[in-house]
Amino acid sequence: MRSDPRFATIAVIVSIVLVLGPISFAQTAADSEPRAISGIVETIDGERLPGATVRLTNVGSAVTSESGEFAIPLPPQLRIGDLIELALDGEWIVVHPWEGQGFVPPSFSERIHVRVARKGDPRLLADPKLVRRIIASLTSQLDAEIGFSMDPDRGLAEKARLLGFSTDLVSSAIEEWYKKVQAPYDKGLMALYARRYSEASEYLQQAANVSDDERIERYLSLAYAQYQLGRYSEALITLTAARDVQPDNPQVLDCLGLMLQIESRYGEAKQLHQLALVIYERAFGSGSMHVAAALNGIAGVHRREGSYAEAEPFCRRALEITEKDTGPDSLETATLLNNLSLLYDSEGKYSDAEPLHLRAVAIAEKVPGPESSEAAIALNNLASNYKYQGRYSEAESLYQQVLTLQEKLLGPEHPDVGVTLNNLADLYDIQGRYRLGEPLHKRALAIAEKTFGRADPNVATCLNALAGSYDQQGRYAEAEPLERRAIEIAETALGPADHRMATYLNTLAVIYDDENRYAEAEALYKRAEAIDEKALGPEHPNVANRLDNLARLYYSEKKYGDAEPLYKRALAINEKALGPEHPTVALVLHNLAVLYTSEGRNAEAEPLCERAVAIDIKALGPDHPRVAGDLTALAAALRGLGRNDEAEVDAQRAAAIRSKAANEIPAK
Repeated sequence: MRSDPRFATIAVIVSIVLVLGPISFAQTAADSEPRAISGIVETIDGERLPGATVRLTNVGSAVTSESGEFAIPLPPQLRIGDLIELALDGEWIVVHPWEGQGFVPPSFSERIHVRVARKGDPRLLADPKLVRRIIASLTSQLDAEIGFSMDPDRGLAEKARLLGFSTDLVSSAIEEWYKKVQAPYDKGLMALYARRYSEASEYLQQAANVSDDERIERYLSLAYAQYQLGRYSEALITLTAARDVQPDNPQVLDCLGLMLQIESRYGEAKQLHQLALVIYERAFGSGSMHVAAALNGIAGVHRREGSYAEAEPFCRRALEITEKDTGPDSLETATLLNNLSLLYDSEGKYSDAEPLHLRAVAIAEKVPGPESSEAAIALNNLASNYKYQGRYSEAESLYQQVLTLQEKLLGPEHPDVGVTLNNLADLYDIQGRYRLGEPLHKRALAIAEKTFGRADPNVATCLNALAGSYDQQGRYAEAEPLERRAIEIAETALGPADHRMATYLNTLAVIYDDENRYAEAEALYKRAEAIDEKALGPEHPNVANRLDNLARLYYSEKKYGDAEPLYKRALAINEKALGPEHPTVALVLHNLAVLYTSEGRNAEAEPLCERAVAIDIKALGPDHPRVAGDLTALAAALRGLGRNDEAEVDAQRAAAIRSKAANEIPAK
């Protein structure tokens, strides 16, 4: 177990809900004051609108009076500052507060002034402020609340449909608006919409500290740009400033929770997601998509912690809400299917994950279409599932399909293309097809350097992948400087105690270990383990990985007494975190069995080998190369027990698996 398992993941950020007007979250209303949302509805011409049905999400509705007034009683659970969403029936759309999104006002005697326009009214596209609102809402949709990235063109088409315009009309209005803008915030929004994240970050940074009604949305837009650039520490600072302004804004809480997850501050992240969940449930009820987003955030914390069993019920509940709200064949449902299937992959439940991946692929290919970014993401994750199962030819075909699709959609130098290149190269490395994998690793590295700069953490990830490939080939002199450079980047960009540092230290330790430079490797393994234990906790699977590697080193040095307790601790951690039938558990069982066989403790080794065989056959299939390794170890233990006939049967089974696997790999 030399390296961390790499699972294809989708970066998730909660989409930004934009509101107008200053918000106070203090509970200032008198207890005796009637609990109702009241207001006046008028058109953009300033005329009162009588006889219109005003709906308040999850609360109720009312018909406006002859003077355009309405009042909707509030349930007891809603508090001052809670989110609300107003909408009108018919052809009316709410333009203030934008898209009807706001908060319960600080006093129930305070009336909300709602401005509406008919769908398709050309004045909507002639008003610069409203065009800016359209762009702001589009940028918030570039990543769906809980999953797949949304294609900008499709987001524009959907927004145009809701407003009652053609896509071309809205696009033209945006172009005309952009020609006239001067303010940094406006330029930053447009750059964010165009996914020019570095440019967006520069402009939005200039605008972030402007103290006005749009301060929160400015912070959220800036944090989103920083997030896309991988500048998580900066995004964390930005979102912390946003929370200082609005401590209980659930959008801020969810986004901040995500950044804290990335920074391995799991306890704080969980508290924020749980607080957002409480607020969303209070405001919108337990079946809203907002609640699904918060549940997804909590599941993400558990997954990053390695607490997969705890994550699953949150994933399942989010999926149930989404299927009920948007339908079983919606893109939102595909997103939640994807998240649950990735969790199953993390748990080693590959056969459980596969049908979910397939269903997500079917939805993505049907709804956005077979040549969409969503289809590429779903296919990529299915390919990774096949890779884990040892179905290499199927995985290769899918990765190549994804690569072709991404290059067509995004261009050959997009960072998402680089991720797929590394995924495919990793598959080739597993198969020993290094000459095919090396140019892909190098191309991915070049893309990352061009996109993010030579000192970015994304570059460190690519360097680590290429160094690992060289190590597997025995090209240690080439691997070492690459990994040292990855460590240098990580120490500068992330800090010496960041848990991502442990991955790079571990890889360099493996290189030294393979060169028999045991003292240097031992020090790095111990440092990596200490970082992970502090950052992730003493019972995280990453800690088990470091312990297993250190035990393997001691085994190589014939320090069996030092190796055994480390293997046992790694086994206990993995069984608790991953479950007793996870393939990673089988790896440690295999390693401990080999140790016992080397010590002549064959009777103790035999049940460990048999258990490893059973786990790997169930999780990976009977023809996976890992099964061959388990059978070889079992044969050695049986020979040590004098049961040579049984040993020969297992040895022949192992040889047959290896022969079949070799025949399935095309010639280099």
